[in-house]
Amino acid sequence: MGSETNLTLALFGGVVLLLSLFSSAFQRMSLPGPVLALVSGVVIGPFALDLLRIEDLAEDPRMLLEEGARLTLAVGLAGVALRLPHGYWRRNLRWILVIIGLGMPLMLVVATGVLTVATGTPFLLALLIGAIITPTDPVVSTPIVTGSLAEKRIPERVRHNISAESGVNDGLGYLFVMLPVLLFTAPDAAWRDLLGTVLLREVLGGAAFGALAGYLLGKIFTMARRRKLMEESAYLGFLVPLALAVLGVAKLMGTNDLLAVFVAAAVFGQVIPQRDEAQEDKVEDAVNRLFLLPIFVLFGMALPIEEWLALGWSVPLALLAAVLLRRLVTIWSLRPLIRGLHTRPETFFLSWFGPIGVSALFYATMAERLTGDERVFVLVSLAITLSVVVHGLTTAPLSAWLDRRRNRNTHETRPTH
Repeated sequence: MGSETNLTLALFGGVVLLLSLFSSAFQRMSLPGPVLALVSGVVIGPFALDLLRIEDLAEDPRMLLEEGARLTLAVGLAGVALRLPHGYWRRNLRWILVIIGLGMPLMLVVATGVLTVATGTPFLLALLIGAIITPTDPVVSTPIVTGSLAEKRIPERVRHNISAESGVNDGLGYLFVMLPVLLFTAPDAAWRDLLGTVLLREVLGGAAFGALAGYLLGKIFTMARRRKLMEESAYLGFLVPLALAVLGVAKLMGTNDLLAVFVAAAVFGQVIPQRDEAQEDKVEDAVNRLFLLPIFVLFGMALPIEEWLALGWSVPLALLAAVLLRRLVTIWSLRPLIRGLHTRPETFFLSWFGPIGVSALFYATMAERLTGDERVFVLVSLAITLSVVVHGLTTAPLSAWLDRRRNRNTHETRPTH
């Protein structure tokens, strides 16, 4: 084993170990893991200590990022799906239909419009960037809605709705991203390929395969537990292989593998006994430590900072505006349809926290590979960094604000005797 391999193990393992040891303290300081892991990657990389470069780890750094993001998303999506309680999808169908069916197209329109108007970016490139940053990231959302502070401060319905939305729209985001990609690469056949190949075979096929796989695996898991063929501790050992197996098979079948993983895990979570959901905290903790933090360290090492500096000051502001406004405008525009589901403070919290992260990284590297346009990664990586920092640093104060508003409203409406 070469020195570079050992150095990689030492640096990545050391960062994850340090962030794990002081995770609660960092959370109270509003310094979530993704922010610190990203900073750690920058410090390790060529723009600070230059201890290790991403080029030392792979001949094709972009492919390493794409596959690393893909694996992180697969396991993260499985954890997100299993976070949701039995009966969630039936009880919250209106939220899902509104935020996905109407919300995603509206967020795409807002993001694309901001980028086109504010930066003069060509429409097709703005449409591609807008599509990539439209979905709320399921992995980066996890530190916002899990942990002791989140459970204390954020109402359960808010945490569950963010989780469900981020899981569904991450998989469906592929459909949005592929439209501008096809217009770039095969404009004459773009709509035919989008509807025939992308929608019917990849998206719907992936969802159907995921549902079938999740149902069968859930029944097998339940039978094995009932007949005591597996240990209680085997729960986590079953979840991760489930995610990776569905990911691989779905890809071999030519379907949308990430959507298949989320649907499979969501169905699996509804089939297995309710008591098994008590293990979700252990699953989420393992996902954060073993997958989320390393991919952000790797991403921090790969940031194209020199290219960012050449953009000037207006482009970062426009990207941040696109990330924030696409969510704020959409949620408040749709509030008449979700008024009975969330209070105004909860609606503001939902409209603010639509972070982008690992899914945007995956789609950016994929889109750059398919189109050959290097501007995609430069712009999206900057948008991801801005989102991770802004949303990460505001998690603790805004969750505390939401908790105070909830407690005040509860006190004001409490009946007197």
